[in-house]
Amino acid sequence: MSSYRISYIRSTGWTRLGLAGAVGILFISPMLWALGTFGTGDDALHRAVIFALSGLWFSVGTFYVVGWALQGFVVRQKVSDEDADEGPARRPLPSAPPPAARPPARPSGH
Repeated sequence: MSSYRISYIRSTGWTRLGLAGAVGILFISPMLWALGTFGTGDDALHRAVIFALSGLWFSVGTFYVVGWALQGFVVRQKVSDEDADEGPARRPLPSAPPPAARPPARPSGH
């Protein structure tokens, strides 16, 4: 008999990916501006700032929404028969403690 292990997709990985993209945009925007990719003059600085802010918004927002959307989906992974037979390592059940030694009953002096 085959068994399935169910694991949920975590949204935190997607959010971290979005934050990594945002940091990348923060570093690449000034470099592109310095290379003259956005043109020359004050207009170029304006375009570079708009590029940086829209890149931040896009990367964080997109990957957060992807993580949120995928959070409800389930991934089923088939457990191989060898792993299913072994199962997790279990501790042996504790045995009942030995009865406490009682001192012999004293003869009552009634």
